Amino acid sequence: MEEEKQLSEKLNCIRNEMTHLWGSVFIIGGGSFSLILNGSTFKEFLAGAIGTIIAMIFAYAYFIRREETLRIVNNTGDKK
Repeated sequence: MEEEKQLSEKLNCIRNEMTHLWGSVFIIGGGSFSLILNGSTFKEFLAGAIGTIIAMIFAYAYFIRREETLRIVNNTGDKK
């Protein structure tokens, strides 16, 4: 019972982190894409490019957390 509670708590933390990461990808990615398309100066284009790289890093972190969640769920299913 205690193990299930700890597992549930861990999954909730990972899920919350994934939600924040996914939202960040869309906000930073969208803003960066907008800067790249509408930027008239080199600084705006550069900021858009850097933002795109940051959004890609956040997306990568999101998918790492997703794999961790799937691994935990699959391990839980194997125990029962």
